[in-house]
Amino acid sequence: MPLAIYDLDETLINADCSLLWLQFLIDLGLTDPVIMDDARELDRLYHQGQLDMHDYLALQLRPHLGQTLTEATREMDRFINEYVQPRIRPSAVESIRRHKARGDRCLVISASIDFLVEPIAAHLGIDDAIGVRIELENDRITGRADGPICYQEGKVLHLNRWLEQQGENTKGSWFYSDSHNDLPLLEQVDNPVGVSPDAKLATVCTERGWARVNW
Repeated sequence: MPLAIYDLDETLINADCSLLWLQFLIDLGLTDPVIMDDARELDRLYHQGQLDMHDYLALQLRPHLGQTLTEATREMDRFINEYVQPRIRPSAVESIRRHKARGDRCLVISASIDFLVEPIAAHLGIDDAIGVRIELENDRITGRADGPICYQEGKVLHLNRWLEQQGENTKGSWFYSDSHNDLPLLEQVDNPVGVSPDAKLATVCTERGWARVNW
């Protein structure tokens, strides 16, 4: 069946879930507020296409070093209800509904941590999700990635692995994204769509005749 693939941050939600998560931890008194200064600088590099994702992952996981996944995510439901739900784009929800009504299979693929991506996708009614897998040693978070990071060309790698595992292909597929960082994956699908695209992606959409939507 055709795939409807979605980026998460600034596409399905009007925010970056990783920054939201750090703010949530700060508001709960679970990490030092100074972490946001470093996070915003790395976010700036992301938008410039210059981010070292290993640095970003280390920062994101700093509050969770040595924790189990259960310990790290014990407030996930509250986070989604209070911080994510208000930022879900209504047009994104409608797009998911339309694709499902046509029988398409929906998938979220994101450069955010998998323990954020998967429950947010589920909240949106999407069972399939790919995020950055994190390394565990003796069930404890190390602050490092487990394998290649799902970012830029890494998204193509992870999607291809998922397609092979699921017996799916990209025939008739769609990919919705706001970011030029997703150009490698946008070029792999039959129907690339820029969602309120950043300046670089907007230029590419114009040059190549790709669809654009404002969510």
